[in-house]
Amino acid sequence: MTRNALCPRRRSGALCRALSLPLAALLIALIGLVPAASAQKRGGVLSAVLREDPTGFDLLGPKKASWVTQSAMSFTHNRLFMYPEDDRREGGVVGDLVESWSQPSPTVYLLKLHQGVRFHPKPPVNGRELTAEDVRWTFERVMKSPEARLFKRVKNVVAVDPYTVRFELSAPFGPFLPNLAATTIVIYAKESGKPCDTCNGGRDFTAVNTAVGTGPFMLEEYQEGQKLVFKRHPNYFRKGRPYLDGINLYIMKDNAAQMAALRTGKVQLLEAWNRVDHQMAQEAKEFPRTVVELFPIYATGENIVGRVDKKPWNDLRVRRAVSLAIDREGWLKGLWPMGGKRLSGPIPNASAFDIPEDKLGDLAKWYRYDVAEAKRLLAQAGYPNGFKGKLITTVGYGPDYTSRTALIKDMLGRVGIELEIVAQEYPQWIKHTYAGNFSEWSLVHIPQWGLGDEDEWLGSYTPGDTRNHTHLNDPETTRLVEQSRNVATIADRTLAIQSFQRRFHDQMYRVFLPFQNFVLLRRDNVMGFVPKIKGYDFGKRFETVWLE
Repeated sequence: MTRNALCPRRRSGALCRALSLPLAALLIALIGLVPAASAQKRGGVLSAVLREDPTGFDLLGPKKASWVTQSAMSFTHNRLFMYPEDDRREGGVVGDLVESWSQPSPTVYLLKLHQGVRFHPKPPVNGRELTAEDVRWTFERVMKSPEARLFKRVKNVVAVDPYTVRFELSAPFGPFLPNLAATTIVIYAKESGKPCDTCNGGRDFTAVNTAVGTGPFMLEEYQEGQKLVFKRHPNYFRKGRPYLDGINLYIMKDNAAQMAALRTGKVQLLEAWNRVDHQMAQEAKEFPRTVVELFPIYATGENIVGRVDKKPWNDLRVRRAVSLAIDREGWLKGLWPMGGKRLSGPIPNASAFDIPEDKLGDLAKWYRYDVAEAKRLLAQAGYPNGFKGKLITTVGYGPDYTSRTALIKDMLGRVGIELEIVAQEYPQWIKHTYAGNFSEWSLVHIPQWGLGDEDEWLGSYTPGDTRNHTHLNDPETTRLVEQSRNVATIADRTLAIQSFQRRFHDQMYRVFLPFQNFVLLRRDNVMGFVPKIKGYDFGKRFETVWLE
């Protein structure tokens, strides 16, 4: 591989540095959040919040795993690669269970595992050493799960020896290594699952006692609707880590309850993905010993979708009218006084490949606020008096989320689109609506996404992807996505991804909403917590946290 190839380093360390240069400027405020090693202290139990219960403990089940399950499993399990945890300017991926790697040919990767990595000292795994066979077996399950979408070109995974894994691809695939860092791709011990003839890999990982991994913390207790209790993994392969003796995650759906817990000291940290809003941050400034921090995140904004194979979303004029009906400036001023972006999608603003709104040229016109033009487009589409339908949301993201659903309803009502809000419980939402199972004349309020490599976002616009809520099957869009996967240089990948973005902004498959600056609230004795930028690896952030 040449120095301008997508992953210019063949050994362990940060990969694809050039992809993250614009991100560096956004993250500069984070540099220095982790003090020198001499300041780190061992011991103590930290308490934080998780908004929802995990839906089981299997990231490779028949349905796409929720962000809550991914967050919970990030405490107990490791991946082959991960996103950098210290130097946030680096971007790309670094080894987690992988110590080093090489690429003998464009379609073959050899991964060398750390030696001495041990599973939790809990039955039935009993602290045995992780081997390449665990990786091979895990990928048997990956390839039969919704996450196979990330590895369509993987044709074979071989355990060469106890510490070497060989991945064989059917064709070159630029995002292969970054996709191994996805927070759904953790490595399992086969025997930790319960035998099940009808389950993926013949094992069931739904029950709490199956959450036995190699991660920095062990799941000791789970009380549904109450809390998850984690204890330090005594034989963790990164010597001296984690610094904490344990973590309690209290399950709190209500913002008021979260704030009361922070104010009284019951919890010491509220992390952004638990929907900490700007109003909460303003209130927390008055709390004793409480620090409020703003930071960027590698995510796309909330959005509105319908099915492109059903009315009314099958008409481009309707999709554009919905976008024109959104008062983005009013949204930002009213909801997020601490700032944000008018638009974040179809890939994150923080991406090196993103085309900012002011560089979209004529396509930017679809993101202005123009009620008259929206009504004109609806009339052209055959809806001179608008139309009626449903607006589906979930209570799983809290009352602030459903209040934004109500704001969407109000703004669309101004152009004649009258929608009845249907608020679903989270399990129903994630299993049915989020999977694209909703009827015509229905629109859906979709949450923000914090994924991994840009390929995860692009893939959601291709047939068969678990996030293809719209049921899009557009040959030109699929061609551009595949082109971005086949290229050999950063320049060619940039061209392909930006061509995809221009087609998206022209066709408006989703209507993206404004995107807020993210907020972290913590007590001032919580040290070393670097907010995650990519994915849902909430647990990995606590590996380097200590209490003063």
